[in-house]
Amino acid sequence: MRGWAVLGTVLLCVLAPVAMVYGLMAFTPTGSCDYSVSGVCSYGRMPMIVASGGTALVWAASVVLTWAGTRGRPRVYVPYAALAVIVLLVVLAGRVAG
Repeated sequence: MRGWAVLGTVLLCVLAPVAMVYGLMAFTPTGSCDYSVSGVCSYGRMPMIVASGGTALVWAASVVLTWAGTRGRPRVYVPYAALAVIVLLVVLAGRVAG
């Protein structure tokens, strides 16, 4: 069981930064958002915040929830659930920006 938790944590620690960088690169406005309310400027630049900030929050919380206070029995499902949530956040950000 512990091996699956380690594998999930490694996958999470490799893929979450990729998702954060993608969120920053894909949803950061390249022009002024002064009079724009669509695309990456929609809802106060929410796509960028959801994709990058949400990913960082889920990543940190899932690593802590996987390993903290488990007495040697890590919660195996948490990193895999976090990966699914990160994918959903990036898709949601794309839907809002699109």
